[in-house]
Amino acid sequence: MKLTLALLTLFSVSAFSATDWSRFRGPNGSGLAETTGLPAVVDDSTTLWKVPVGKGWSSPVLWGDMVVVTAETSSPVLAKRNEKAAPSAGKRAVIAFSAKDGKELWRHEEEFVSHHIHPQYNTFASSSAFIDAERIYINWSTGTTIQALALDHSGKQVWRNEHVADYIHEHGTGISPVVADGIMIVRSEFDWQRDGKVYTEDPAQQKWKSCIVGLDAKTGKQAWKLDIPNCLNTFSTPVVHELKNGKKEVICADTGSGVIGIDLKTGKINWQHNPGYSQRSLGSGVLSDDFYFCTFGTGGGVKEVAALDLKSGKPQPVAFDIPKGLPYVPSPLVIGEHMYLLGDGGILRCVEFKTGKVIYEERIEGTAGSAKFFSSPVAGDGKIFCASQQGDLIVIKAGPKFEKLAASKLDGPVNSVPAIGDKRLYVRTVNSLYSIGAKGQPVP
Repeated sequence: MKLTLALLTLFSVSAFSATDWSRFRGPNGSGLAETTGLPAVVDDSTTLWKVPVGKGWSSPVLWGDMVVVTAETSSPVLAKRNEKAAPSAGKRAVIAFSAKDGKELWRHEEEFVSHHIHPQYNTFASSSAFIDAERIYINWSTGTTIQALALDHSGKQVWRNEHVADYIHEHGTGISPVVADGIMIVRSEFDWQRDGKVYTEDPAQQKWKSCIVGLDAKTGKQAWKLDIPNCLNTFSTPVVHELKNGKKEVICADTGSGVIGIDLKTGKINWQHNPGYSQRSLGSGVLSDDFYFCTFGTGGGVKEVAALDLKSGKPQPVAFDIPKGLPYVPSPLVIGEHMYLLGDGGILRCVEFKTGKVIYEERIEGTAGSAKFFSSPVAGDGKIFCASQQGDLIVIKAGPKFEKLAASKLDGPVNSVPAIGDKRLYVRTVNSLYSIGAKGQPVP
């Protein structure tokens, strides 16, 4: 009975179609797709097409016969922190490709004003798009502001909000938008001072406040704005939680506010857990069976977690064994009774969902040995796909026993998260966008 239940639960994601991958990490950020026929090996026989893309860390998202990414098309010259050089302009674009053959369908290109970013670990096109039946939604940063815009499915701009919120850049931005029930969620969380150092010489900017904003998805106008304490720059993308009364809340995590449940329609805080985490929220949280889990960390620092039972509508902390080497950048992956935690340094831990008890921990290696990860694992067809900074796609069999199925070399490092369509996997490397699947399969 347990085995049957586990198999039924394995890749079921309620309220989403089998091929839904319309946001960062797919259905509600779960990283799971309900599909079959995904190959474990990438070679000439399974590479359906490969096209060049510009610089960017945004992850591909899907809608029907369309794959969408954002990319820098003309990179600015970056000044070092605290240099007084004038900001330079660059260009970036939202680009749509045909899922059938990789042909470019359209692009929406525009200029942006450069700002400080982490020169090695970020780009000006790191936020992924969100797609629904009507529009494609984008948020990204330019100068000292967060912008948002919506395009129709032919790439024509529907609306634009030039200044959703202020933003002070430590490492640049990367949070992807979430849209639910006609509200687009845009986050702007930052800290203008740390260790006694001010990140800007303009005193007026020291009065800026971090915030989470809800925009009307039809018009781009502000529906609500929630001011929150300034905090370490946040990069995690929210999830949506449906309550027993049918209302929805968006769950966000950051250093200053902890984990908060925000009413989707009003922007009011429904609940708050542990404000004052000392670590940064990079990897996105995961929600499954009213259980929310996320990690906090700093590069090489002590890690913290939030493990919350939300069945009552309020957060109930759950006793959770915290294994060493928790992921800092990669997001957790929950499949049935198991949760997979892929550490940045390449250790994959399978733990009991909701308890953290370690079932196995194994180092996953690429084609040339040790691998490191910024990309989050995703799963479908009984397989877990892990894309490395060394440019490998490593495939692990889902389940309580570790089994490495394959490791394939791609044409460059991967920092974005793969997308899963019907019988296809889409992987963006630093150079290219791949469509991987069994040849001869029709595109839905």
